Amino acid sequence: MDELLPRDVVTAAIHKQMAEDDMPYVRLSLERIPEEEIRSHFPNICQRCLEEGYDVTKEPVPVVPAQHYFMGGIKVNLSSRTSMDRLYAVGETSCNGVHGANRLASNSLLESMVFADRCASEITSSELPVAKDVTDRVDWSLYQNLEQLKEQYKNIVLEEIEKEKKRHE
Repeated sequence: MDELLPRDVVTAAIHKQMAEDDMPYVRLSLERIPEEEIRSHFPNICQRCLEEGYDVTKEPVPVVPAQHYFMGGIKVNLSSRTSMDRLYAVGETSCNGVHGANRLASNSLLESMVFADRCASEITSSELPVAKDVTDRVDWSLYQNLEQLKEQYKNIVLEEIEKEKKRHE
């Protein structure tokens, strides 16, 4: 498979192969990539695969198609405004309709910058009064230990991955 084809084409081919093989995955081989390049470019992937019992430098690993960058579900206009008064959504959480099935990872940062700028311009030029008691209603203590918060979020994601793996066994 030519991995440089559009992602929806690659995904369709992978699903077809999985169906033909009656398998819940296909195997990805990195044998054409020098070992040092794999280790230097993908250290986290190498480590995680080793934790799962796979050495990506020596054997093919099971993979399934997944969304590389999730297109957010909150519909917004071209200024990132949602249908809810005073609520804007920018970046991965928003769905602005400017991409199709083949969104590229490199577009994510550019898209976020453009739509954040549009959002900020609309907010700063609007005549909406700002609620004065907003800071009184936020529990800022939840954000004091960012490393702990990141670890909690990471654990939530890993738990969901484990649930999905068990669901497909």
